[in-house]
Amino acid sequence: MANVLFLNIPQERVGVLIGKNGEIKRKIEEETKVKIQVQQDGTIRVEYDAEDPEAYFKVRRIADAISSGFSGEDALRLLDDKLILKIIDLRDFAGDSPSRIKTIKGRIIGKDGKVWKKIERLSGAKLALHNYTLGIIGEEESCDIAFKTILKILRGAQFSTAFKYLERQRKSLEKGIWMSREEKAGDEF
Repeated sequence: MANVLFLNIPQERVGVLIGKNGEIKRKIEEETKVKIQVQQDGTIRVEYDAEDPEAYFKVRRIADAISSGFSGEDALRLLDDKLILKIIDLRDFAGDSPSRIKTIKGRIIGKDGKVWKKIERLSGAKLALHNYTLGIIGEEESCDIAFKTILKILRGAQFSTAFKYLERQRKSLEKGIWMSREEKAGDEF
């Protein structure tokens, strides 16, 4: 028995979901055993086996990643159950002010992309921006480190403070003593 659910992806990102010659869509369908149809209005129809609801959630994560600015290839990495997706809505920090959103995007990217690159390099997570969303893909620990670092920046912390946190967390991760936010007492996120 098949279930049908719909996904909304920004119109300008539907082509990313489909991919060149339909390769991204085809790969998603093969790996998750779903049927994807792009409707005239850009809505994505997903038909999946009712006995395998996990397939829909995988497709949903991939669609959310694409909506937040990731390439189709990067979004496909979410087929690996070890990887997670976190999304930050920049409007939570800037309201609906386009100029404020532009300013906080600039803080996250940094001059010549230096802040962005440092966060990716030290956390091990991959970042993407689209409109007012910032996506993070990586293993749980990497995503959490990048997420907390970005939150510090969005809340107005000095870059030196955010980077000290990032470097300290990276060292803990390398030593194998990283602890999740629930395990760590007193660490502000």
